[in-house]
Amino acid sequence: MSLKRIFNIFRIDVVNGSRDKIVIYILLTPIIFSFFFRVIAPGFQTLSLNFVTISGQEETAEILNKFGDIEFTVSEAELKERVEEATDVIGIYYDGESFNLVLQGNESKEIEEAAKLILSGIQFEVWRSLEVEESNKGRFVPPITVFGFSFVVIISFVLGGMVIGFNIIEEKESGAMRALMVTPITKNELIFGRSIMGIVIPLFHALVATLIFDIPSIDYLKLMIVCVVSSMIGIVFGFLIGVVSSSQMSGIANMKISGWLLLMPVMLAFILPERAQWIFFWSPTYWSFVALRDILNLSSKWSGFAFQIFWICLTTAILFLLMKSKIKRGLQTYQN
Repeated sequence: MSLKRIFNIFRIDVVNGSRDKIVIYILLTPIIFSFFFRVIAPGFQTLSLNFVTISGQEETAEILNKFGDIEFTVSEAELKERVEEATDVIGIYYDGESFNLVLQGNESKEIEEAAKLILSGIQFEVWRSLEVEESNKGRFVPPITVFGFSFVVIISFVLGGMVIGFNIIEEKESGAMRALMVTPITKNELIFGRSIMGIVIPLFHALVATLIFDIPSIDYLKLMIVCVVSSMIGIVFGFLIGVVSSSQMSGIANMKISGWLLLMPVMLAFILPERAQWIFFWSPTYWSFVALRDILNLSSKWSGFAFQIFWICLTTAILFLLMKSKIKRGLQTYQN
């Protein structure tokens, strides 16, 4: 195989995609999704607890200090004014007879429940018999960020395959393949050159998404391995869509069906309990989601990561074998 001819096929795909604005659309879509998820994802500040109490109530302050930042006011009236301000602050103080909880009313349900639980603990003096320790459990990223980032990377696999499929369809419609067949380009060079786009696009989107989501301490080596291995499923579907679709319209319809087939396990795995997720073990995108989730949560060990990569390869290979005859027959027809 000639690397020069493989690169030339990749260059032709970039030019064709730019001319039809397909590549520009595909490059922009995941970036727009990234900004959308970045906006709706809760910040680290909204996940923390902040308290305000009255100066001189040292015992109350000592307990509250175990659960979050604390500030003081000189009176009950000033405490209520502080709670009414824009930032979420939980007011807890002792009025000489009982403990009181002051909330603004627009706090999240999680903060409200946590405040009530802490107040009950203070009232019944539960905390005297408990030792409170800080533990991060390796989880630094909000769940919506995990889902948003994984969704953006995995949809990029689909979009990379879309470029491959539409380039094949375009050449079928224009007859450009007949011209390619009289050149020294071999079938393997054509497949490898056409597959580059399906790898480059997910890698580009994954790196851009890490910047937009501002994810700390991500393992870039594991991220790149997941992207390269998982992009194979997009390439397989891209070739399948290209050879079975007779026109751009049928290609769009087929891409919608295959896109949902690949993305559905990711979306359902986010909301279903872990014990029910065995129903997605057949899906390579499910294993891609699991690998990305563990990388973002800083809980990915190399042994478990290798197991996830193995399942991505195995499920992709099984799907490829199921589609192989149709792709091979389509490419043979395509080349005649």
